[in-house]
Amino acid sequence: MSLEDQVQVNSRNREPRQPLVLLVDVSESMKNDIGDVQSGLEGLQHELQNDPVARNRVELAVITFGGTVQLLGGFEEAAGWVRPNLTAQGGTPMSAAIDKALDLVESKKLLYRQHGLEFFRPWIFLVTDGAPTDEALWPGAVARVTEAEKKERVALFSVGTESADFNRLRQISPARDPIRLKSGEWRKMFIWLSRSVSAKSKSKPQETVPLVDPMAPNGWAVAP
Repeated sequence: MSLEDQVQVNSRNREPRQPLVLLVDVSESMKNDIGDVQSGLEGLQHELQNDPVARNRVELAVITFGGTVQLLGGFEEAAGWVRPNLTAQGGTPMSAAIDKALDLVESKKLLYRQHGLEFFRPWIFLVTDGAPTDEALWPGAVARVTEAEKKERVALFSVGTESADFNRLRQISPARDPIRLKSGEWRKMFIWLSRSVSAKSKSKPQETVPLVDPMAPNGWAVAP
């Protein structure tokens, strides 16, 4: 199925849109964390669907990378989004996942323009416990993200567990440093994400919205 077939827009909803793509590592090494990730996604779903503004403005997609790269479900409004079921398997094709995320947001933005909808800068939120196993594709993915960030076409956030390769994450996060997830704080991270993207969706498309520092004393992250 082509991206065009997987990306739809509800043109009856005339609210400005905040696209959010979750890039989730589901490689074999993530098997002990998958349950916590799914619980975190449930928290994200609950928070956004109970926000009367964000539920109609935030649109979500989940791309997993574990053995293969998959777009799970569509790119949907938060009001009707259901967190997918995840299974850990295979290697870590992170480069291909990043490429797919960039292609996906460009397809979505094209549809917004065709339907005359305002939209905010898309967010890509990457979480991983390792390093890319598709090394040949990595330089191209880094170049694409760097260019997209420079032209403000996308904002990429990267989060790694303790075992993640933060040198690689720094390469793919040219505009903002990667951060390390505190052990077991998956749900808190996704609640932070839901509230951050919700705040952004309530602003004006070109307005800068300060985010709560995830590395604050009671936060969910620390410096790598």
